[in-house]
Amino acid sequence: MSGDTIPRGMAARLAATRFVREALAEKADLKALRAKPTPRVWIGLGLVGFSYIIGWPVVGLLAWISYHLREPLIIVIGGPVTYGLSHLVFLAGSYFAGVHYVRIFLRWATRRLVERLTGGAAAAECVPPCPSTDFRVGGSSRIKSGTATPRAQEVLSPALLTGMTALLVSGLLLLIRPPLVVIPLGFFILLCLVAPFLPGVGFFLPVISRRETVCRAVALTFDDGPDPDVTSQLLELLRRHAVPATFFVAGARAERHPGLIREILSRGHTLGNHSYHHDPLLMLRSRAKLREEVARTQDVLSAFAVRPLTFRPPVGITNPRLPGVLRELGMYCVNFSCRAFDLGNRRIAGLAEIILKKVRPGDIILLHDVAPKGGEGIEEWLAEMEGIVSGLKRQGHQILSLEELIDRPVMERLAAGAAPS
Repeated sequence: MSGDTIPRGMAARLAATRFVREALAEKADLKALRAKPTPRVWIGLGLVGFSYIIGWPVVGLLAWISYHLREPLIIVIGGPVTYGLSHLVFLAGSYFAGVHYVRIFLRWATRRLVERLTGGAAAAECVPPCPSTDFRVGGSSRIKSGTATPRAQEVLSPALLTGMTALLVSGLLLLIRPPLVVIPLGFFILLCLVAPFLPGVGFFLPVISRRETVCRAVALTFDDGPDPDVTSQLLELLRRHAVPATFFVAGARAERHPGLIREILSRGHTLGNHSYHHDPLLMLRSRAKLREEVARTQDVLSAFAVRPLTFRPPVGITNPRLPGVLRELGMYCVNFSCRAFDLGNRRIAGLAEIILKKVRPGDIILLHDVAPKGGEGIEEWLAEMEGIVSGLKRQGHQILSLEELIDRPVMERLAAGAAPS
């Protein structure tokens, strides 16, 4: 037995894990630790600061209330709950602020360890290639925060389970100390207020935001268009690179620019529903208004002999009324897992750099095919799109269609002759 058999065996066992496979597939650059903080990092730091506000200060306030009301259960129950909540907020803030940097360091350290075990140059041999059939439509898949079968759609949502638990706990507290009923109900309300703003969290309904895989494959999606100033130029860029994309279109724009919709379809891309007016406050409207926005866009696109099966809510925000609307229309929700916070192309500087630093295998990338604010900066925006597509290929990512990545049809073709002349 050769002296390096045991180290190589250890390296092979490590390479069987997803994290190590990713570390070996993508060489971590420690220079990224000195990069300018992203909005995600600032959000994380804000949550960390907020956790200190709702920690001991609130516990002290509860103690004061408990003393003056002569109700010891307020501090006995409310104190641990509040203090525990502050820890959860702190952990969430630490995750948002530090996970990117920690991941870079751990991948660098993991790669160094495997290189030591395998003799350096042989480290890449530990990573088996992704099977060529891994992303074929109709094959098996494991979709994060999503659902692939009708049976999965029948599973109770986290919102419903959490609400039922809150009501049960409140009922028990009602028998013991009625004033404490507000604690579990308040916690549930807090979750309902926060969860909709997390695009990858399917709190109210199953949401597909990415695909769990170590294979270097991603999907491009474009929202808010079509736009006569930029969409045709974007389609030409995608044609030159032989790259597919999915366009989540606003029904009003599709109605005004039918030629662009035909061009998107003729070039082999797919369409998704992004509501009719793209109202950022749509999730605050009534169920009737929400259904009207989705159904009206379906009607507009049916004139092109297609029916989108996917819906992406404006700004990625969901609500409790959306599941019923999508179920009635035979659709499902697709959000995203990688974005540059470009504010609908109001901020386009450095788009490529941000995306290429954040992208991970299995990501659904969110971009926008609308002209930058004021109609200026189109050439700069196109250069950023070129940088994203070229950079993804340079990093070794395979750019797949959305339906190939998530292993579900994105739209269906209607009977011939339905398209307008």
